[in-house]
Amino acid sequence: MALRAEIDSNRIYSEYSKKVKNALLKEKLEFLANEEAKHKVLIENIIKMKFPGEEINIPESTKVPLPEINIKEGDPISRLLIQAMNVEKETSKFYSEIAEKLDYETGALMRYLSSVEMSHYYFLEAEKEISMKFEDYDQYFEMMHVGP
Repeated sequence: MALRAEIDSNRIYSEYSKKVKNALLKEKLEFLANEEAKHKVLIENIIKMKFPGEEINIPESTKVPLPEINIKEGDPISRLLIQAMNVEKETSKFYSEIAEKLDYETGALMRYLSSVEMSHYYFLEAEKEISMKFEDYDQYFEMMHVGP
């Protein structure tokens, strides 16, 4: 389930990074997509260590109750960021809860992932605060953050 959650998060961040106009936000979403890809590799390595030689089966969907990201064209950037924050918070909660059911070493890695997901939450929260102050900047000044 954790692998499916990381794969889906990577896909969502990658997809939306291609849709936003603001160069800085695009870069931040790409960063988050890469983070989720690293989490997937970490989880795969944990599974391989715990179950050597067994095939990893990734479910088509997950029972993890992650909120969906549902954005329509013309929605403000803050809407995407708020929904992504909710996903990060629930993912953090999921890792924290499963950490209690695992051996100490694996549980510690899950607590680490839980903390990292919460850092993503705060990362997105900061961007949301900026976007709410300048909600139109993505539409009118798409090159404002490109740099020299």
